[in-house]
Amino acid sequence: MEIAHFPSRLEAETIGHALDAYDIPFLVQSPDIGMFGPGHIGTTVVGASLLVPSALADQARELLGCVVRPADEDTSDAEPTREP
Repeated sequence: MEIAHFPSRLEAETIGHALDAYDIPFLVQSPDIGMFGPGHIGTTVVGASLLVPSALADQARELLGCVVRPADEDTSDAEPTREP
């Protein structure tokens, strides 16, 4: 289940590894084709999703709540902010 979306794989991986201490597995997924190469650390047009098992999604959201906005949060009325 997607719990957050990031502008780059690097950011998604970095935040995802914060879950390691709680034994919550994660997957970073993006439809990009890696056209910038495996060493590219910048943002991409499509960004990257941070996914965790559905059974652990609430726990992961609570743990990461201070650094990420939920993936399904409606921000249409909010001031524009950069997603982590």
